[in-house]
Amino acid sequence: MITELVSLAGGGRFTTKYTFCRPRCAILGPPSQVRAVCPLLRTRGKPPYMGLTPGDAEPDDASEQMNRQAENLQKEIESLAAQLAGARELISQLNERLRVQSAELRRESQVQARMRAVSKRLERQALMLKHDNAVARKLQKGLRPPSTADFEGIQFAVETIPGERVSGDFYDIIRISDSCVGLLIAGVSGYGLAAAVVMAQARMAFRTFATMESSPKAILERVNDSLLEETLAGHHLTAFMGLLDTEMLTFQYVNASHCPAYLIHEGDVTPLDTEGLFVGMFDDPRYEQKSIQLERNDKLLLFTDWLVRLFDGEAWDRARSKLEDYLRESSDSPIHKLIQRLSEVVIRESSADVAMLGIELLRSKARHKKISIYSVPMEVLRVENMVLPAVSAKGYGERALFAIRLALEEAVSNAIQHGNKLDNTKKVTVDFTLDDDKVVMAVTDQGEGFDPSSLPDPTLDENLEATSGRGIALMKAYMDSVEFNEKANKVTMTKLAPWHTPKTPEQRAEPKK
Repeated sequence: MITELVSLAGGGRFTTKYTFCRPRCAILGPPSQVRAVCPLLRTRGKPPYMGLTPGDAEPDDASEQMNRQAENLQKEIESLAAQLAGARELISQLNERLRVQSAELRRESQVQARMRAVSKRLERQALMLKHDNAVARKLQKGLRPPSTADFEGIQFAVETIPGERVSGDFYDIIRISDSCVGLLIAGVSGYGLAAAVVMAQARMAFRTFATMESSPKAILERVNDSLLEETLAGHHLTAFMGLLDTEMLTFQYVNASHCPAYLIHEGDVTPLDTEGLFVGMFDDPRYEQKSIQLERNDKLLLFTDWLVRLFDGEAWDRARSKLEDYLRESSDSPIHKLIQRLSEVVIRESSADVAMLGIELLRSKARHKKISIYSVPMEVLRVENMVLPAVSAKGYGERALFAIRLALEEAVSNAIQHGNKLDNTKKVTVDFTLDDDKVVMAVTDQGEGFDPSSLPDPTLDENLEATSGRGIALMKAYMDSVEFNEKANKVTMTKLAPWHTPKTPEQRAEPKK
């Protein structure tokens, strides 16, 4: 309810009390200027819309009453003004709160928009990853050897268990010759299609250089050089590679920062490890090569790292120890049964790819080996790598190995260059026999032969500058015996074992039984 005081110009001051609906009015002024200000104005006995005259005024107590009402109205006005100020403050606070909430809603909206964008991007990446994994899995499956190598007396067992993501783990069995097989297990860093591509490159490189080189160290060095030039940036691989002589049962191997392979021999489990850095990362990986002599019923197990992790995901050394205990307890199992049991563990526990390759020897080692090569000088190294590992595994020391290597190299080189005249259609044959107390090597060429007695003696002063005869002189100096056949296209060299005890004259004089 609002109270209004209306002052009219001129005349004296008149006050009257009147009754009305709204608003309340106090009219001041002379009668001639009085007019109704409210259509609903009603006074004592007067009709509406009639002005008031000074004679109509109430006594003074009415004036006092009117003043009190004015004061009350003033207080009401002040109260309403205070309420209005409070309302304005509240409105201001509500506006500020609304502004803050609006800003928060905008931020939430922006966050939601970003989340939707990220979600869409992740969905696209998931689809791409799924596609890449499918392609990588197909590529990985296509690169597996179609079947295990067929070597008499050698049993192979392989297994690959796929994980949730495609990795670059792979194995290979490379037939190098009728009596030599390459065993390879490797793992590429990373996952997905990129890792599968590097895996394909590496496998091709291993297969290519295995036919060109004759030792696992040389093969790995060539593969390392190749991958340094061609591999995708940021990718490398670990690898374990060995060459098995399926006749002499010698095993040469190199480990390039991979899990050591295990030799299971009569219940004992021995890790086969060497020094060597990653493949495809360093210019000088410093690979170390070792060789061992295997026996009948021996088993070899090659595998990728996740097999070890399944036995203990926290401590690598403890996991390896547990795996070795498991292999020791299962040492009597055939190799295919052993890998089958390990596969069950992998399928139950692993979320990553695991590859395993195992062999079991079902034959005894041979004492004699026949090697046939074409008349190409680089084939000399292949012959050495077939002969020397068996001699080394037998227990011959460095000096004896040096002597055998030098004599064999001279004999084979002479057969290629002087016997067959570098005719690569002709062959050189090396018959190698390893007994308990001696090594016998017979080198035969397809040439016309020569007269050994016609060669000059390089130890005489007049022959110091002669170029012929030195090779045979070195052979005689380092071997215990050197003999030629009648045609002289075959030379037989014998090296006694370091532990051989020479016969006394009496023993040599005894008739043979």
